[in-house]
Amino acid sequence: MLLWLTLALAILVTLGSILYAGLKGLELFRAAKGLLRATREELARVERSSGEIELHLQAAAVSGTTLSASLNRLRASRARLTVLTSAVDDVRASVDRVTGVVPRK
Repeated sequence: MLLWLTLALAILVTLGSILYAGLKGLELFRAAKGLLRATREELARVERSSGEIELHLQAAAVSGTTLSASLNRLRASRARLTVLTSAVDDVRASVDRVTGVVPRK
């Protein structure tokens, strides 16, 4: 009788261990599947972000070219302003010399 109880206990423990291992294996499978799904979603997000960054870099390059052209125009305008300011100062100096000689009331 003790032999049959021991055998039954061994069978129950074996079946319980198999069931426990199976459930843990199923849990591991589901966790791995969820991890794979999350990894796929994150990779897609990173890919979208990389595409957006590339577009922003292209726009920055175009803006840099436009800025460079604008700075060149600004330098030319400032050089012209310097020449014109110098000419106005020369005229004012000449007018001051003439008006300095003319008597005032």
